[in-house]
Amino acid sequence: MSKNEVEGPGLWSRFKGLFPDHELHIRSGGKLRFFRISSKLQIRVVSIVAAGLVGWLAFTLVMVGLQVKGASDRIALDQREQQVTETAERVAEYRGSVEDQVARVERRQQVLDALVRRHFGNLEIDETEGEGGEETDEVGEAIPEAAALRELEEYQVAFARALRGAVEERTARTAAAIREFGFDPRVMSRQAQGGPLEPIRTAMTLDGAIDSEIADLEIALNRLAVMELSLRAIPSAKPTAYGAMSSPFGLRRDPFTRGRAMHNGIDFRGSHGTGILATGPGRVSFAGWKGGYGRTIEIDHGAGVITRYAHLSAISVRVGEQVDRGDRIGRMGSSGRSTATHLHYEVRINGRAVNPRPLLEADRDVLEIQSVAERRNGNSVEL
Repeated sequence: MSKNEVEGPGLWSRFKGLFPDHELHIRSGGKLRFFRISSKLQIRVVSIVAAGLVGWLAFTLVMVGLQVKGASDRIALDQREQQVTETAERVAEYRGSVEDQVARVERRQQVLDALVRRHFGNLEIDETEGEGGEETDEVGEAIPEAAALRELEEYQVAFARALRGAVEERTARTAAAIREFGFDPRVMSRQAQGGPLEPIRTAMTLDGAIDSEIADLEIALNRLAVMELSLRAIPSAKPTAYGAMSSPFGLRRDPFTRGRAMHNGIDFRGSHGTGILATGPGRVSFAGWKGGYGRTIEIDHGAGVITRYAHLSAISVRVGEQVDRGDRIGRMGSSGRSTATHLHYEVRINGRAVNPRPLLEADRDVLEIQSVAERRNGNSVEL
């Protein structure tokens, strides 16, 4: 016989001994009745009650667990809804600001495109340069307006580089034109400069590729403006439409003393009253009688360049008046120290007389470059 078989009845006997049989005696109406509660019945009742208690306890635990989980889920859901609401508000706010910025950038780009086409023609811009990668795609999927803004910024980087290249090319052509006139472009464009160091701290010149490109472009544009103003200041038109040169620039015999003398200009002979024309745009700095020059007009063309028109019979301009190339400013005469009707024409740079002849005999290509510089810098908006 196994051990379990030995222990089995022993355990059952001890458990059964906890519920001995009971007899109840009840007297009613003079009669005595006996009720017997067996051990098996007691065990069944106890088992049913115990099973009920276990079931109730399990049910209670499950319900409590479900309530706890439900409360936790509600809390998590509330937090998620709050996060979603806050994120939606931020996205809506960001979307609105991005849309406004995109609109501003697009309007600015349209104006830039129009200006560049007018001054430089069509530029070839490498739109693949600086293309965004996966980050651009991810941003574009989340907020399309942000992707559009990024694309515009990338285009403007390439645009600024292409524009700077065109500006530097035009600066080189302008410098070459100044040399064709016989001047040193470095001397012509040299300016008195100074002042305290002011670091660049604007929104357009902070960190980032586009800021650097715009700063470089601005420097190139400033160099071009100075160079073109210098070229524009060179008087290259003829001072009279009718009249041949009668005395060149340089050493000659003085017509009165017959001794050697320096002639600081060119003489043009012609008829009395022949119109005298401004040889370049500028401001009248003198108009009146000037000793041996007689009736004289001086025009300041900027960059230290002054032209002088002497021996006139009449003056048609006033001091401070702005004149353009080819404007009639007076009439030919023989006032002052003069032997006959003629125009004495001088060009002075920083007070020093230079030979005007090379300026009057420039090639057509050089004159065209000068004409472009004059048109660009003659308009305040373009300047």
